[in-house]
Amino acid sequence: MAIEKITGRILGTDKQVDYEYDPEDTNSFGVPVADREVNLVRHHRRIAPESVVVLAPVRNDAAGVYQHASKQISLFYERLGPGAQSINFHELWHYAENNILSERDCEIVYRACRKGDTWGSAYLDSDIERAARAFQHYASARASGVQMRPARRGTQQAVFERLYEGTEHAALVKSRRRASRAAITDKIVGVMPVVGMVLFILVMFVVLPHLVTH
Repeated sequence: MAIEKITGRILGTDKQVDYEYDPEDTNSFGVPVADREVNLVRHHRRIAPESVVVLAPVRNDAAGVYQHASKQISLFYERLGPGAQSINFHELWHYAENNILSERDCEIVYRACRKGDTWGSAYLDSDIERAARAFQHYASARASGVQMRPARRGTQQAVFERLYEGTEHAALVKSRRRASRAAITDKIVGVMPVVGMVLFILVMFVVLPHLVTH
């Protein structure tokens, strides 16, 4: 593979440098392109299984998006490697903050992330994007095997932890089931007076007269 001549700039300075770039002398030479969908699927099914993630052709203006109306996530990738997984975590956060997490939990994360780096962009510096990037990096670290101490309640890490481990979604499902059972019970209780009245009428005007005549 040919050696390239490159002109670059030293980070944090205006100094230009000319150097030779030898692809064979890098830490990524010869590494095959990653494409392992099962990793993305595993995390998706645990964190937010009700969300729909669609794989779409590569675009120049976005790597991934969450659509509010359809609640759909789109990943614009040809190969599903670590980069796609990282973006999937980012978009899963956007889904979660709209459909799984409480306002209180979201505000805990937003407040913590306001202390981070600023980028001079209203979009990148917004609460929702700061939070999505933070969860993206947290989840990517966990997925890479990084061990962390259990988070203290009421912290942004606790919110990330519950979401990443699927605890938050499990609690949501449990809450829905409880609400559904309560609704059924309310309906039963609501019709009881009517049922009682019908039984009373049947006994008074059908059963008793029948017994008396016999």
